[in-house]
Amino acid sequence: MSKVPDYNEINAEIVEKLKAIVGEEFVMWDNKPMMYSYMSRGIMGIRAGPPDCVVRPANKEEIHDILMLCSENKIPVTPMAGGLSGGFALPLLENGGVLLECSRMNKIIEVNTDARYVIVEPGVRAGEVWAYFKKYYPDWAPPIADGAPPAATIMGDAIERGFSLVTSRFGPQADMVMGMEIVLPTGDIIRTGSWGLGGVDEDKQGEKKDGHAMPYYKYGLGPDLHSLFFGSQGAMGVVTKAALKIVPHCHFKTVKVYGFDNWYDAQEATLAASKYECGISDHLVMVQGGNWWLVPTRYQKEKIPYTYDYWKTLGFFEYQLNLEVWAHSQEELDFVTKKLDEIVLEQYTKKAKGKISEQKLHPIQIASRLKKPNKIAIPYGQWEQGFIFVTWYTPWADAAECMEKYCATMEKHKFPPVMWFASIDHCRECIIMPIFCFDTRKIEDYERFEACEDEFTDWALKRGFVNYRPNPTIHAPKSYAKAPTEFKLLRQIKKIIDPNMIMHPGRLAFLAGVEKPEDIPQHIVGFRKSKKQEA
Repeated sequence: MSKVPDYNEINAEIVEKLKAIVGEEFVMWDNKPMMYSYMSRGIMGIRAGPPDCVVRPANKEEIHDILMLCSENKIPVTPMAGGLSGGFALPLLENGGVLLECSRMNKIIEVNTDARYVIVEPGVRAGEVWAYFKKYYPDWAPPIADGAPPAATIMGDAIERGFSLVTSRFGPQADMVMGMEIVLPTGDIIRTGSWGLGGVDEDKQGEKKDGHAMPYYKYGLGPDLHSLFFGSQGAMGVVTKAALKIVPHCHFKTVKVYGFDNWYDAQEATLAASKYECGISDHLVMVQGGNWWLVPTRYQKEKIPYTYDYWKTLGFFEYQLNLEVWAHSQEELDFVTKKLDEIVLEQYTKKAKGKISEQKLHPIQIASRLKKPNKIAIPYGQWEQGFIFVTWYTPWADAAECMEKYCATMEKHKFPPVMWFASIDHCRECIIMPIFCFDTRKIEDYERFEACEDEFTDWALKRGFVNYRPNPTIHAPKSYAKAPTEFKLLRQIKKIIDPNMIMHPGRLAFLAGVEKPEDIPQHIVGFRKSKKQEA
């Protein structure tokens, strides 16, 4: 690893200035164990280092002053709220800089059931906003992440373009964002979409009362600035508020489950159903599934059988899809579920490559699968010692090919081929997520993981597939190397809004003093072997 010369370290003088901004109790500098404890929040990456200082602001004004101070002194800043929403909010350089921990900013500012949005701060967690709506707005649902724990933040998932509980119907989380308030290292505070219009009459500002228009139109005032901050993983600025669409919370629900003996029938049968957009697949808020490996890897490796022959005797399909259906009445629900059976079990079965079956769920199973927020991701840490998700976007019609190749590559590198996938916007796109279960105590397991991803990424990029949560040493540099014009323009824009490139340096191949994306990996912190391991 090469040290980056264009960043400075934090000293006692800087710490005192940070304390003057947020208060002494909200700055942590000389507590190494606590610095390392923050690394446990990074569940979606494997390379990181501890911060040099943790600062916990309470509002956008404090964030403004922190960013100005750090930019002036060329100190890296990594924003974090919950750290559990799918991004990777940890420092990537040996010089860890400031971890901007935004969990104190946890207000639900406004709910508008006519324009149908909720405005939240970065620290609002999925469990909190879900409980708030259940109590005060039971006929409306906020787009919380499906699969992330209740402690994950709703904003973190949204600005990472994540996967919500209604993604199969409404698209990725970024499509649910109507506007954002963002603090830049230049000192500017911008608001995207119609929210950017200032000098507005007080009765047209909504409950936020900030002098600006309500966030009812996401594209706003000419060329769209909105998307610059989606998927940026803290590399462009700090989002301090976000307006997210809310959707009707239908109270007639069920889950349909279909089983298959190959990836291609799972892909094609669901695609056939999803093309019935008006009246049928509009009711499919969640379409997700995977292979049988999703079951045994939720348990300790030494304590259960892990051959398919055993799990088959218990009724598990080799490949399975769950279709979560919402409706406004029992009559509507019955119509949709009957039509799904006709499409999948009758119409598509005639041309299927293999056998298709329906699994009848017990009411307790249905209730369990409908419970939100859920914790379905957590048990995968039990297989050995830890796990990591990797996520790719493909056209839905290419999902089977991608998953077949991925599983083979995982097995080649001695990982159980645990594979999950889900529909985005009526099966226009597919989100494919292998779950790597491994022992986090073993350096060689990390090295196997990187070798697997390195090999698969070369293949996937040639097939036109996109990694949406890119690893800084593999996915990001390889992707941008194949999109040089896009990378050049993004880098130029970043230097305008972050002239000293202090925001999460290393993430997305943005690093001061390093021009080529393929040169980024040598500056990212590596796995630290003990002297015994090195010997």
